[in-house]
Amino acid sequence: MHTLSFKDIWSVAKKNIIWIIAIPIVLLATVFILYSYFIPKQYTSNVQLFVTVNADGVASQTYESLLMTQGLTDTYAKLIQSPKVLKNVVKETKSVESFEEIQKKTAVNVDEKSLVYSISYKSENPEESALVVNAIAKYASKELKALVKGTKVTIITSGEYGTAISNVSKYIITVIIGIILSISFLIIAILLDTIVTKEEQLIDMGVVVLGDVPHIHKRRNKD
Repeated sequence: MHTLSFKDIWSVAKKNIIWIIAIPIVLLATVFILYSYFIPKQYTSNVQLFVTVNADGVASQTYESLLMTQGLTDTYAKLIQSPKVLKNVVKETKSVESFEEIQKKTAVNVDEKSLVYSISYKSENPEESALVVNAIAKYASKELKALVKGTKVTIITSGEYGTAISNVSKYIITVIIGIILSISFLIIAILLDTIVTKEEQLIDMGVVVLGDVPHIHKRRNKD
């Protein structure tokens, strides 16, 4: 079987250079246009809650004993996104979305060492994102306090006017996918290339080579 050389690959690549370059460019341009003109921008607002406990003897021991359990922070995180909290949020903000839809747009990250809970909410409206995330912090604080006696929840940072979510990561992924598609296209083009460029290729096909015929340039007759 004929082994491909770099020269063979380069020869096929040159013939298809327009397609190889165009694939990632067209793909990137398409994604850029979609996110610029058709897909609404997403905005996000964040709040941070700091969970502490009053040192009231029994209450403190109760808190510390619960803190020893591995699932405490997960329990609090789930409580923040619980239907009870989010239904109150829907009522206060008069949102047209259900609590299930708000739940999907809400993210909770926990730093277990410091017990800081970061809550973020995504929305197509920057003002709405701040309004909803602050309401979540308000009602989540009440529920966390009710869960364990002596628990104190401090809102470290309140949600401000939502900031637009960057699409840079999406563009980078698009370029990577475009490059992969271009390489795949080149591989297919090489496999489908049937032009014989070397004598060895004829021998591999079982063709007997009798000799070479030089290319003769036709001379023009002079008047």
